[in-house]
Amino acid sequence: MEFDKLLTGKILDPIHGIIRLSKLELKFVDHPLFQRLRTIKQNTFLYKVFPSAMHSRFEHSLGVMHLSYKILSNLKLNGYRYKSKYEYAHIFCDIDNLPLINIQELRLAALLHDIGHGPMSHQFDSFMCKKEDLAVHLGNEFNDVFNMIDNNSKIEHEHISIIFIKHIYNNLDEEYKNQINIDNVIKIIENKYKDKKLIISYNNNEFDILPLLTSIISSCPIDADRMDYLLRDSYFSGVKCGVYDYNRLLMSIVPVVENDKVYLAYKESGVDSIVEFINSRSSLFGQVYYHKTNRAFSAMLNNVCEIAKQNKNKQYFDLFDFYEPDNVINDSKISQLEEFYKNNSDDYFLNEQLASFVAESEFYEIGAPILDDIINRSPWSKGYESKLYPENIKINDSVNEIFVSKLKDELLFLISNHIDKYKFAIDIVTDNAFKDIDKTEIKLLCKNLSGGYEIKNFLDCGDKLNKYQSIKYFIRVFVADKNTMNDVLIKKIDKKKSELVKKFFNV
Repeated sequence: MEFDKLLTGKILDPIHGIIRLSKLELKFVDHPLFQRLRTIKQNTFLYKVFPSAMHSRFEHSLGVMHLSYKILSNLKLNGYRYKSKYEYAHIFCDIDNLPLINIQELRLAALLHDIGHGPMSHQFDSFMCKKEDLAVHLGNEFNDVFNMIDNNSKIEHEHISIIFIKHIYNNLDEEYKNQINIDNVIKIIENKYKDKKLIISYNNNEFDILPLLTSIISSCPIDADRMDYLLRDSYFSGVKCGVYDYNRLLMSIVPVVENDKVYLAYKESGVDSIVEFINSRSSLFGQVYYHKTNRAFSAMLNNVCEIAKQNKNKQYFDLFDFYEPDNVINDSKISQLEEFYKNNSDDYFLNEQLASFVAESEFYEIGAPILDDIINRSPWSKGYESKLYPENIKINDSVNEIFVSKLKDELLFLISNHIDKYKFAIDIVTDNAFKDIDKTEIKLLCKNLSGGYEIKNFLDCGDKLNKYQSIKYFIRVFVADKNTMNDVLIKKIDKKKSELVKKFFNV
């Protein structure tokens, strides 16, 4: 691609080899808000099970950028290769004519998609303030972000990512600002942002390429984000079940046009490669992410976080505790948020910040020992475990959230009568092979009876994909003292679970 001429920087990566970067990308990488990702582990407690799993969101973000460009390059080549074979499938053969600015926007979106992650990753989101609280603090500069969020809803890391991206961009020199439209970068990460379109003009025609670019980074069942973390987490954990042949995947993708929108499509002949990827992801979830020790620490952390929010000195818990100096300006407001994130690495948040919150909690005497157990790698015992694999499911079936919520409530009530509050944890994690398929804009090129090909939504291809669907429920109870779990209580837990399974799944 012509864009290759701009890739003057390089970083050596154990997964992808040399990752090349443009000068603009290096400006974002060198910013302290991106550099802080070195201190945020990709998987919070996985290193306590697999010692080498110390990798961070920093290198993962670089990997997603690298793979996004690789996907785009293969879309260009495959568009030319398959134009004649799939002549009725509306192949888009103009990837090579994409403006360089849009290619740079895609790469930046991939690079920056995780920049808003806080310490301890997703667990940190439970501490986040509501939209209204942060909007008051930051003022009108980020109204475009706040307009995406429902009233009384919590801020999530995706929103922080957008705020940080805009903040870094606003502080660039004009020569770098002119190289991109920052709104397009944000749209690719979050397609609900602003007008939800990214229009290019070519040969007197206009095309919306946002569905294509968004799908490259984030889509079901495959995207650059998942492609990188499967290979990276498998490599650093030492568990080889996340390995797949991504060259076969790259050979199977084609850009297509439908109603003046450009989409990423897979050839029907590439379904086997898709299935290999799905199975690799499923195996990694079962054997690595949902390992009992990893989940024990996560469950313990959840209890500590709940304890930390029970502040005995304040009417409500304020994570950021923003101060309002006299004559405050917007720059100083965003700087407070920036400093908080830069200062809070995983280790600092766990050992210092969270410890200080627990010290001010009315449940300090319970919370402090749990936090010590996490830090000193003393996981709670697994008092109960059950795994549920529903049968006869389809790709448009999803995790039964009502069942999960009801089971948690019922078990919480049951176990609380036997074990003290916060000294046990109910951990229910789920995995759906086709998670969020209802949101995906990826297409499948299917052969019809006349020998031609037609574009179909993935969601409408159950006849080809239903047999590969799997939804899993991992149900565990972890306890601080294994002696508190006797046979009677275990049988009660199992009976309650069985009753709810029968009710919700008719088995």
